[in-house]
Amino acid sequence: MKEDTDRPDSTSIDSAELGSYRLWKALLRARLLDEASAGFAPESGEVDSAWQGFCKKFQVDPATSLPVPQDYIGCPPERLKSAIERECRISLWKKSLFDSQAEEHFERRRAALDRIVYSLLRVKEAGLARELWFRIKEGEATFAELAPTYASGNEIYTAGIVGPVALGAMHPALAGVLKPARAGELLKPFAVAEWFLVARVDHHLPVEFDESMKSQMIEELCHQWLEQRTHGRPTA
Repeated sequence: MKEDTDRPDSTSIDSAELGSYRLWKALLRARLLDEASAGFAPESGEVDSAWQGFCKKFQVDPATSLPVPQDYIGCPPERLKSAIERECRISLWKKSLFDSQAEEHFERRRAALDRIVYSLLRVKEAGLARELWFRIKEGEATFAELAPTYASGNEIYTAGIVGPVALGAMHPALAGVLKPARAGELLKPFAVAEWFLVARVDHHLPVEFDESMKSQMIEELCHQWLEQRTHGRPTA
């Protein structure tokens, strides 16, 4: 087989080609997961428990495997439980391979995973931002009172409150200003992209390495593992 290592450029191919590449990538990932987890066998009790939980979540009749949930459309009902068994097998493989790496990965990612709740007004004019900041600073108005008139985006409907949101999911410039600020601190107006912002940090919410976070880290490590093996185009 000849391998074409050039990854498709979405700016130079049409939607049909891009769709074909995405389908190929999804199929390759599925094959890689099946091959990697082939030697793992979940206990029957674990599979039964997962099946019962699946049926309860999606309101599937355990006896008939119907109706097939939207996310599993295309899977014959008689093979639905096998699909859940496959997921159990892959989950067992993920834990075996990545469990010991999860905490170290978490420590590398901690700064981006920490969450924050903040109040925000976004306007297009620097002078208006200074005026709003002064009114809040002097106690003449609150974010909640000003948001319906001066906020943009969803802040209009949330009294100016944003979050909790992970710092890593925010605009880097905004995260850089909010991260070192103290809770309750009203920040002087600053610019991010085309906006002038008035912001106040309301709460810092540091993340913890609990079981839920461990599962998230394992999923991220698995995603990285797959990305390393699916970079490029299909063989021909």
